[in-house]
Amino acid sequence: MVASVSDIQFFTNDIKQVQFTGDFSKACFHPGQELRFRVDDNNFRRYTLSAFDEKQGTCSVIFHLHQKGPGSRWAADLQTGDTVEFSAEKGILRYDETASHHFFFGDETAVGLFNWFKRIALQNDREYFGVLELHPQNEPVLPQLRFMVESVPPLAAMPAQNAIRWMEDMDPYCWQTWQKAVFYLAGRTVSLQRFRQYLLEHGVKNPQIHTASYWTDGKAGL
Repeated sequence: MVASVSDIQFFTNDIKQVQFTGDFSKACFHPGQELRFRVDDNNFRRYTLSAFDEKQGTCSVIFHLHQKGPGSRWAADLQTGDTVEFSAEKGILRYDETASHHFFFGDETAVGLFNWFKRIALQNDREYFGVLELHPQNEPVLPQLRFMVESVPPLAAMPAQNAIRWMEDMDPYCWQTWQKAVFYLAGRTVSLQRFRQYLLEHGVKNPQIHTASYWTDGKAGL
């Protein structure tokens, strides 16, 4: 597919939303779907869609600009009017239409995915909640997206630890409700592993937990 960059919005210095305009009449994009871009002569990168408007012919991606890989540098350089090519990929996570409660855990790389899931939940009169590991400078993205989840600072040496501490402080009555939710985990691999283990140890069943590893320590950045 070919599209043009029609709008750019910076939620923070590190979080950039890019809107693409094109002929998406046959795309049938769905929440959780990914786009595969060629970011330079040697590399492709996949990013999860954060929005799609079939009538307007637009779709959007929210990029985390960490400047540690070819994909991040490519996304940082995107400007209004640029032409891009991409293919549509299946994606790892799908929104569960049967669930009444949706819980999110992740980091900056999952904001776009969860923002679309959040909108679908609200449209269907479902409940959503969650906790994200966000660097303090990126916390303003949540109110700008009207995204009602909690945020905690990440600890590089103790992945998911602050999120787990936040979970431990949850009111037991509240946990009785959310324990039965569908849990979507996306972002840093080791954080997802530790948070998933915590959930399993606290009564959540394995089929309730859906994970998507977006980045791993020691590997080339996105």
